[in-house]
This record gives sequence, structure tokens and C-alpha cells, in this order.
Amino acid sequence: MAAPAKEKKAAPPDLPVLYVRGVGPRKGEAFERAGVHTLRDLLYYVPRRYIDRTTATRIGSLRGETKGEVTVIGRITDARLVSARGGKSRYEALLSDGTGDLKLVWFRQTNKIRRWIREGYAAAFSGKVNLYGGFPQIAHPEVMALSRGEMQDLREGRGRWIALYPGGQVFEKVGLEARPLRNLMDRIVGEYNGCLPEIWPDSMREQLALPRIREAIELVHRPHNRREKDRGWLRLKFDELFILQLLWAWTRRRTREQTKGIAYPAVRETTRALIEKKLPFELTGAQKRVLREIWADMKRPHPMTRLLQGDVGSGKTVVALVAMTIAVENGFQAVLMAPTEILAEQHFLTSRKFIDDLEVPVELLVGGSGAKQRREKLAQLAAGKPGITIGTHALIQEAVQIPKLGLAVIDEQHRFGVAQRLTLMHPGRTKGSAGAEKPDVLVMTATPIPRSLALAIYGDLEVSRLDEMPPGRGTVQTSAHNANADRRRIYEEVAKRVRAGDRAYIIFPLVQESEKVDLAAAQQGREELLRGPFKGLAVGLLHGRMPVDEKGEAMAAFASGQTPVLVSTTVVEVGVDVPEATLMVVEHAERFGLAQLHQLRGRIGRGGRDGRCWLLAYPPVTQAARARLQTMIRTTDGFVIAEEDLRIRGAGDYFGVRQSGLPPLRFADIVEDHDLAKRARQVADDILARSRELTDYPALRDEFRRVALGKATWLEAG
Repeated sequence: MAAPAKEKKAAPPDLPVLYVRGVGPRKGEAFERAGVHTLRDLLYYVPRRYIDRTTATRIGSLRGETKGEVTVIGRITDARLVSARGGKSRYEALLSDGTGDLKLVWFRQTNKIRRWIREGYAAAFSGKVNLYGGFPQIAHPEVMALSRGEMQDLREGRGRWIALYPGGQVFEKVGLEARPLRNLMDRIVGEYNGCLPEIWPDSMREQLALPRIREAIELVHRPHNRREKDRGWLRLKFDELFILQLLWAWTRRRTREQTKGIAYPAVRETTRALIEKKLPFELTGAQKRVLREIWADMKRPHPMTRLLQGDVGSGKTVVALVAMTIAVENGFQAVLMAPTEILAEQHFLTSRKFIDDLEVPVELLVGGSGAKQRREKLAQLAAGKPGITIGTHALIQEAVQIPKLGLAVIDEQHRFGVAQRLTLMHPGRTKGSAGAEKPDVLVMTATPIPRSLALAIYGDLEVSRLDEMPPGRGTVQTSAHNANADRRRIYEEVAKRVRAGDRAYIIFPLVQESEKVDLAAAQQGREELLRGPFKGLAVGLLHGRMPVDEKGEAMAAFASGQTPVLVSTTVVEVGVDVPEATLMVVEHAERFGLAQLHQLRGRIGRGGRDGRCWLLAYPPVTQAARARLQTMIRTTDGFVIAEEDLRIRGAGDYFGVRQSGLPPLRFADIVEDHDLAKRARQVADDILARSRELTDYPALRDEFRRVALGKATWLEAG
């Protein structure tokens, strides 16, 4: 008669990890350093990947490298420690299964490995096969000791999936290498799984086709096949996305119902005159649609928080100018914050040109303004007189008071930290505000960065998209090159085209976090080109440390063709508009992010002629950098580029201030689980509509309070 199943212990989920049986102080400290502080955290310490040991692969069938992992069963026929240069050594073993031989190699913990991986040892080994010297090998394979019966089961397809947990040196120091860690987690899941509370009512959980949390934890840690694994992960992913969506829905509701905004009564004659008389072109259909969306927000007595996405050259600046004019003619102040002085100056000149004679004051506030001039502008702002102020970070300094701020436009928002954007959105903290009313906020970007794209995907921001380009723009062909091999040839081709009438940008990166080094790289590059391929050509120089008037002179000379080549740092990334420019060379392109590369490339092909962009990369080039360059070659669509950037960089810290890196989502993937996120959003909206304070869902309410409530502050920054 089989013994009754052991009943799970009713331990509290918040039991400190060091008091969990089998953990103790030393191992508990290792877990805490990995972010695992309680029994609940321990049960959610999920495998990083799995090894499919349901079937074994014959060594003789291995013809080359494998994309994924394989499991082979065999006996060690030879093993030895091999010395290498620098005093290091590796341990090699030859595995045979009667159909062929496979080399196993370890570069770490060799003394430990050699004590048990010896001639005659039989086991299952899993890993990715690579070819080294034409011979197949697995480096640092996972090893599973098997009984004779287990070997037979594996050969005949009766094995199981093996969980591999995040480990590292912190765990190895306390004896928790891969196998002991797996055994410990297996024992903990078996003994304590029942302690986690179920947050979903049975009827709703069944409607959502989700397993109970107890079953999900079991399936994630100890699956027998892919279907079981996926079913367990579905529950963990959905719970995580749901809590996040519930937080955003709760924040949206609070903002709309409890936060007082500005309701603009009408679009008046000034705005109509700007659109119908002052603009030298007709708005595109996309611009008209986006302006209708913005105006619908501005009419409501709740703060607008809208993301305006538009590819390079799609006309975002004009849309922002119209929105700011609406705010001004209704008696409020409007500001536009740009990341660089050169972009702020470009916006200032463009705005002055379009709204000249419309009685809408436009001022420029940048860090380089003279003391007297700055005091006068600050006094005008503090007086609350309606008008447009365009500036940089200078707009969020302590001394700046904007008592009747009605609309804040943040351009190229990925260039600002979350805290900086939040300061501008909450002017009452440092600058005064229009009573208790929060200003409307419009954030603009040509290439949505991961954080912004993630928020847009999950629906926290209202999103407007300019998906129509004005007529008359050329296309841009892009190629990537090994600078060591192709640099001279490319510059000779550029020089030839320039002599035939083209204009070219030569871009140098920020080599270090220092403008002086950045400047030196551009200056040296210019001098080298003047001595070589560009000898006899007029070559200009533009960098961030130049005075405002010198920047203007450099750009004017380039725009007029007086200097047909402009060597520049990344200050031309945004806001520079020279339609005649058709050529660009980007030095050290492997150091740039996708958003920067896309913005830089957007400086050419802005007129009717096609453009050509060369990306020069200097080896060694990382895998991530290679992926960025290939994306630039493959597409010019800023939204496709943004999605790829999201995959490469991660989505940023939703509840913090980081702009990139892995998000605090432990289970879900914001790209692959897009549809699941949309489903979670719908469920969150439905639940809040039925029970505004979640009183009808006490378990969900408790989980929401524990996990999410109180983390909403940074979400307001977008």
C-alpha cells in the first residue's frame, strides 16, 4: 500500500528565507544577495532555462554545431588536465556512446571536476555542441548522474525536463552549484508550495483558463514536458502583467477623476491664422488627425499626457507649435524643452518664422544666455504673461517660475531623465503653477526608446502617431563597414561626390563622457581628412562647446554650400535641417545606440534627392552592436527600429529612473507577450469598472497593495 502524500507545511509566505528548512544562515545570505528574502520569493525563484532530457541524442548523429542544447548519454573513455599559457588549465574528457566520440571541456573548477569526471564514469551530459578544430565538443556541460534504469528511460524517451536556476559564484561559495541548488529548490517546492494564497476567484480563474497558483509553481519548477512548462509560466506571466496593468489603470483613473487640469475653451483666430495663412505648406492627413486628438484632450478638465510618435521629418514640431499656440491664445504659458542648445535654437527660429506677426511672444532660454538677459526672461516668465518659451534643462532649474504653465512639450524625451521630466510636469514643486491645475504634457520622439515604447504598448500613455511623411523626401541607403579595411575607400568616394556638388556630414561619437575628448576627436578627424581625401575642400566643424553665434555660422556655411562638408559631434543628432545634405559617414558606429543612429541618418535625404549613409565600425564589434548595425541596414522605419531597440536594450525600469536595461518584469516579455498584456489590461479595466476600490476582490486587493500600490509616482513621467 502506497504511503500517503506528505502534507505541505503551512508556513507563512513572508517567512525569512534563512528560516526555511534546508536553507539556513549561509545559504540564506546567498539568496538574499540574489534578491530572495522570503519564502514567497524563494517559490518565485524560477528556473532561467530548462534542459529537455526526454530524449537522448546519439553522438554519431551530431554532424556539426547545434542551435540548441542536446543531451547525450555515454561513458568517459579518457580524461586529463591540460595546462595552458598563463598558468591556467582546462579539464578535457572524451565521451563515447558506441556511435561516436564527443569532447567535454571545463575551464573553471577544474580540480573539483577532475575528482568525479574520470575514466569509466557514465552519466547524461547536456549542452550546446560547438566545433573546435573540426571536432564536436560541449563546454561546461550540465551533468546528471543516472541509474541504469534512468539511462534506459532516457534512451527510450521516458526522461524529464530539468530546471536550471540562476546561480553564480555567490551560490557556489556556499555549496549551491547547479545540481545542489536544483535539489534544494525541488525539496522546497515539494514541501512549501501550498503556502501561497490564491488571488483569483475560481470562476474568474477558470474563465481566464489559468491554473491555480499552487499548480503553476509546480509546473514551472518541475515540468514533465513543454506543455506543462508553458501552462505554469502563463499563470506567472499573467499575474505579473495584470498587477502592472491594474496599477496603470488605477493611476489613469486617479489622474482623470482626482487631478484637476486645464480645460481650454476654444481654438481661436490666432491658431487658425497659423494653420491657414502662416504655414507655407498644407498639413498632412496624419498631422490633422493628431491635432484633433490633442485638441480633444485639451478641451477636457483633466491633464493631458500624450506621446507623439513620428519618424524623422514627419512634422512633429509643427504639431507642437499649433498646440502651444492654442494654450497661449487661451491665456496660458507654454514651454518646449529640448535636449541640446542647437535643437532649442532650431525650434526657436522655426517658431519665430511661422508665428511672426501673430502676437504670440516666443523666447529662448538656454544655459549660455547672458546674466542680464537671463534675469529679464526669468522675470517675464514669473509674471505669468502668456507666451511660448523654448529652452533646454535651464527650464527646470530652481530659479525658473512659470505660474501659468498650461502646456509642456518635451522633445526627444529619451534624452531627459525621468526625474527631469517629472519636474517640468509638476511645476508647483519648484516653479509655481496655475493654481492646483496640472499642465498638459506632450512628449515627442522620432524613435521611441524602449521605456516609452513599453509604456505605449501597455497603454499608460495616450498615443498619437504621425505615420505619414510629407511629400518630397528622398530615400537613404545604408551600409556598414569594417573601418580598418574600407575607411580610406569610402572617404575617397565621399570626396568625389562632394566635388560633384553633394554635401556631407562626418559624425564622430562621444568617445568618453567628456565634451573635451569628444571635441578633440572631431578636431583631429577634421585635420586628418583635410590632409588626406578632403584636401582642397572646405570642411566645417560643429561641436557642443562652440558659442551660439559660432554654431549658427557653422550651420549657415554648411546650409549655403560654402563648406560642403561638416565634421560634427552628435550635436546634429536632432533638429538640424539642411535639405541639400545627402551624404553621411558615422565614425565608430558600433558605439552608438539605435535611436542615435536613426536620428543622425535622419539629417540626410530631407530634400528630394536620395541619401547615402556609411556606418564605420572598428573591431572588435559586440554581438549587440552588430545587431544594431544590421537593423539600420535593414530598415529606415523608426517604429521597427524602436521595437528592435526594445529587444536589444530592454524596456527600462518602470518603477525607477533607469532609461534602459532589464525591466522589473521577472516572468513576462514585453515584446513576446504583447497580446497577453492587452488581455491583462482589459481584465484590469473591467475589474475596476465593477469594483472601484477592489472591495469585491479582497485577495486581488491585498496582492495589489503588497506588490504595486505606492509605486505609481514615476509612471506620471511617461
